[in-house]
Amino acid sequence: MSALDLFSKRLLVVSGKGGVGKTVVSSALGLLAARQGKNVLLVKMDDQGRTSQLFDAPPLGDQVMALRDGISAVNLDPKTVAAEWIQAQIKFKRLVRHVVDSRLFESWFRVSPAIKEMICLGKVATLVEERTWWRQTPVWDLVIFDAPATGHGLGLLRLPEQASKLLIGPMRTNALAVQALLENPTLTSLVLVTIPEEMPVNEAVHFHDEAKAGTSVPLSCVVLNGAYPRRLQGASPAEVEAALAATAGEAALHALTGGRLAPEAARAALLRAAERDQVRGALTEHYRGELRSRMALPLLELPYVFAERFGFAELEQVAACLGDALRPAEAGAA
Repeated sequence: MSALDLFSKRLLVVSGKGGVGKTVVSSALGLLAARQGKNVLLVKMDDQGRTSQLFDAPPLGDQVMALRDGISAVNLDPKTVAAEWIQAQIKFKRLVRHVVDSRLFESWFRVSPAIKEMICLGKVATLVEERTWWRQTPVWDLVIFDAPATGHGLGLLRLPEQASKLLIGPMRTNALAVQALLENPTLTSLVLVTIPEEMPVNEAVHFHDEAKAGTSVPLSCVVLNGAYPRRLQGASPAEVEAALAATAGEAALHALTGGRLAPEAARAALLRAAERDQVRGALTEHYRGELRSRMALPLLELPYVFAERFGFAELEQVAACLGDALRPAEAGAA
């Protein structure tokens, strides 16, 4: 079995700095797994409509909702999850409602974010372990947890161990079960997502180092999202400008713009685009090298997708690229 056999796991935890495309990557992983015959559940926290947009689906709620064949999703509401947990402990619905609606519960919930997050992690573990009542087989072949952004996500990964030392009774038992799941390399893998920019790369490296030193959660790979190719490798701006000014270049520009722009304006616009392409391509090369030198993890690349609206067609494009990236990485890791 290769080190990147992600879809043999029961839980994938996807983390990265806000704005790096973590939800896109977790959704693309889910789409790939579903197309391999897996029954997949995407678990979100504070989704804010992003997953619905990607799948052209209604907004997610705190109940599991089917998105496409083989893939469903849920947006965890901490208060609802807490009420479910309390009900599981005391069994009486009327009393649960009385507790949850009380001012004491509201105060506890507001000032104890760690307890709230621990309960949500417990819900993720419950979903991983959920089984059909008639055959006792897992309801979900794969659960993909779109975890909070890296700074907060690191604390979330450390939380079960810390909570198990502080809590007693059922909550300690719950924390120990979550910790065992997160640290089991047969069942769980952590996928880091970043983009070719200084702050996201530094944060990903910091997350990697802290996770390796301070947790036993198995890291599988890092995804470099939004990678730019260097289409004009080795060509200077002067050479590009000369090529555009040549007869063949002018003809190509005319065909490209349909004659809607004057030659000078079209040439200036394409030069700006070429310069931007060169800069972004160089940044991608630089940060690719940074990630490879600073992390002992397989690196998967996803290209920048140019689209006015990022919906299901674009998600399918990302999933196809991710599938292509996984194949050679798996072959190299075997």
